[in-house]
Amino acid sequence: MSKAKTETTPATEKIKAREVLFFELEYVAVNGRQLMFDVLKQVMKSKDIEVTPALFARYGLTPRPGKAIRSIIEASGRNLTTGDQLTEQAENLIAKAFADKAVLVKELPALIKAAKERNIQVVALSAWPEAVAKELMKKTELDEMGVDLVAMDSVDPIFPRADHWLRVLKQRGQETIPAIAIVASRAACKGALTAGATCIALPDAYTAFEDFTGAKVVLNTLGDLSAKELFELVSRR
Repeated sequence: MSKAKTETTPATEKIKAREVLFFELEYVAVNGRQLMFDVLKQVMKSKDIEVTPALFARYGLTPRPGKAIRSIIEASGRNLTTGDQLTEQAENLIAKAFADKAVLVKELPALIKAAKERNIQVVALSAWPEAVAKELMKKTELDEMGVDLVAMDSVDPIFPRADHWLRVLKQRGQETIPAIAIVASRAACKGALTAGATCIALPDAYTAFEDFTGAKVVLNTLGDLSAKELFELVSRR
């Protein structure tokens, strides 16, 4: 079962924004998918299992490495009992990579600024523990841009699902406020759409083959459209 741990603005300080813009912290804001691939390749090599881009795209598109590692071991046909040990190692290495090597998507600050000018609240959504997510927010200076953080510490193999989105909106008292979600995977897109959000799909190198049916727009980069053009396309208010 996943643990739900969130950091939100206290109720007395909540801003009744016209809309809320969510984005996946690790897989939209930064190059987290590539960092995950690099770490999984490293830890699985210690067990003589090669993680190729194709293998990662098939089994590795999970928010945390545990499920990906178990699936890769199973696909290898090996009878390994070290999955938990490898998961712990991978989690530590990925958290360190977030802190040391994460690179903020260059167009994101302008989008955040434009959102705030339109009274759209901006929220980063993370499946990782609060301490890891906070460190990444600090590393990228997203905390200084006025971006809220919701860190759910979830080990669910699919994140964020519809119930994650709905739980976050309920906890923040924002069920009646239109939500926009920038997502990098089909699973996250499906969850956001089911929860009633307008979806902006931003596939990465490992999810570009996925079907993002239902998304309002699919972008190669956030620079494909200006912030004004993008909000005119996805804003419902």
